[in-house]
Amino acid sequence: MKTRKKLSLVLMILISLLIILAGFVGIYKKNANKYSDIIPDYKFASDLKGFRVIELEVSNSKNTTYYDKEGKKVEDSEITEENENDYTKEEVAVNKEEVLNTENYKKTLEIFKKRLKFLKVDQYRLDLDEETGKIILTFEDDYPEDVESILPMEGKLSLVDSNTSDVILDYSDIKSVEVNYAQTEDGYTIYMDFKLTNDGINKMKDIDKYKNAEIKNDDSEEVTSTDNTNKFKIEFDKEEIEEVSYDDMNLNKKTLRITTAKNLTNTQSVNSKLNIENVVAKLASIGKTPVVYNLSGEEYQNIEVNSNILLGTIIALAVIIAIISLYLIIRFKFNGVLTTITMIANMALFTILIRLTNIAISLNSIAGLAALLVINTCLVVNMLKEILNEEKTFGSNIRTAYLKSIDILIISLIVFAVFAFNSAATISTMGLLLFWGWLVVVIGNLLLTVPMLKIGGKE
Repeated sequence: MKTRKKLSLVLMILISLLIILAGFVGIYKKNANKYSDIIPDYKFASDLKGFRVIELEVSNSKNTTYYDKEGKKVEDSEITEENENDYTKEEVAVNKEEVLNTENYKKTLEIFKKRLKFLKVDQYRLDLDEETGKIILTFEDDYPEDVESILPMEGKLSLVDSNTSDVILDYSDIKSVEVNYAQTEDGYTIYMDFKLTNDGINKMKDIDKYKNAEIKNDDSEEVTSTDNTNKFKIEFDKEEIEEVSYDDMNLNKKTLRITTAKNLTNTQSVNSKLNIENVVAKLASIGKTPVVYNLSGEEYQNIEVNSNILLGTIIALAVIIAIISLYLIIRFKFNGVLTTITMIANMALFTILIRLTNIAISLNSIAGLAALLVINTCLVVNMLKEILNEEKTFGSNIRTAYLKSIDILIISLIVFAVFAFNSAATISTMGLLLFWGWLVVVIGNLLLTVPMLKIGGKE
């Protein structure tokens, strides 16, 4: 082998070794007083690191409303143990009998899925008991605590007059909500833009009766609206989000813009308001659940038995790699050594890729790596056999090797793509992981194995 070819081969081997070190050891950079790997850590699926289980049951609670002798609604804050008997009490179930059916349970389940997507929870399983409506959510433990509080929400957004407690706009009058902000010389102004239905627009035509109504003071004496400003509340699941003046309400065609804050100069206050209102806007846009649920239980389940399964799987893969390497070296000698190096380098490249793409690794996907090893071995063996044909050029032999492997490459690609679009999260991530592995097998061998074989000769 000529000196130049030897130097080129050594360079290719060094590049492969660097990839192996980066993939299996890491690339470390000093950060403050310690060194840290600049390549992200592996992300594991719930079947490898434990998971949380949340139980949601159909609510059987009731809303209690109090009325005075004239039949007018009385605020709950006015009711005490001493005067409770002076009012008429009405109890209404939060879930009426007619809504408790399989169709509405399924609709609620779909809304929960959209909420989980909003919360960026992608590794989960939702199970529905179609008879009782009970829903069980199983998901990874490293997601935000908001899952427990946000998921069971009814999602009922409404505008309520502060003076009369009349509902000005109900959730059914609102198509979607967006939050916007603008910066002025005096600070930040925050808006909520409500896209209204035709019914909502019609209701806004009567808004003046609230805007110009007489206001009651603390002593229940009526005063004119010139002394005070009429206000309304933005409520979400009966919780007040903001109280706003009617003067800060503006209807433009089908969009109702409400100014919820003005002249904010504190960045923390701006971010806090934006975060709260963005969550409310998104949940309202996703929609109200047909059935009201309560969080009935939750627990964390740690996976201990799978640590042995994981170790056994890794050992099995290592044994398979060792057997393949021995076969290549014995059968093809020096070229077998070269392809063994590039096979390990491709695996290291694969580990880097899945860490950068943040794909969760599950037991299924680890087992699926065996399929990638088979595909890689078939392709490499075809290469090693074809390059022995001195009647054709090296490039022609490589093309022939890829063509001979085309069946297994296409079939495996279709299978991995089907897995990637599967509704089950663990199957889907396995499909994505194996798809990236497939690309490494096809392209990685072109970038590493082919050049090394061309330089290394046919000894």
